[in-house]
Amino acid sequence: MIKDTCAEIIPTLIEHYIEESRERMQKIERALGEHDLEKLEFEVHTLGSSALALGNRPLSRQARSIEKHCVEGKTQQALELCAALPLLAERSFEALNLRKAQGFE
Repeated sequence: MIKDTCAEIIPTLIEHYIEESRERMQKIERALGEHDLEKLEFEVHTLGSSALALGNRPLSRQARSIEKHCVEGKTQQALELCAALPLLAERSFEALNLRKAQGFE
C-alpha cells in the first residue's frame, strides 16, 4: 500500500482503519450475543476486506474463514473461530501502531 499511497497519509489511514475495525469488532460481538449469523457474516466480510487493504493478512484470513463457515452453514466452526478474533485483532492493531511510530519514509 505504501507504494500506491503518499507516505504522509499512511499514519492517518492506519488510525482510521484501527478505529473503524474496533467499531466493527463491537458489532461482531453484538452479533454473536444476539446469535445473528447474517450480521456476523456481513461484519466479518467487511473486517476481512479492510484488514487486507491495510496488509493485515492474519486478521483478514481469520475473518474470511469465519465468513466462509457462515456461508456454508457451519455455525459451530464459525463461532469457534470467533473466539480468537478479539485477541488477534488487538495484537494486529498494536503491531500497526508500532509500525506507524517508525514512520514510512
